[in-house]
Amino acid sequence: MLLDDAEIGRIAATHGKTTAQVTLRWHIQRGHIIFPKSMHRERMQENLEIFDFELSAEEMATLDGLDKGEPGRTGPNPDTMTPRL
Repeated sequence: MLLDDAEIGRIAATHGKTTAQVTLRWHIQRGHIIFPKSMHRERMQENLEIFDFELSAEEMATLDGLDKGEPGRTGPNPDTMTPRL
């Protein structure tokens, strides 16, 4: 699972954040739109606490390097999926 990745864990520890927060921050810095979902108050708060740190260029490159391409995809490819209306 992505959130168990050792590299993400190392980066998270450096910033005193969770692996989920680092992953969300990576998306924000990439300019992606994110829709974090949780029914748990503590996780909702955690999801909001991604704006008080920034990943370095080296950390971003490390996270970019984790991409396993299409074989590593766990959900539909947004480039090829049929939108639901």
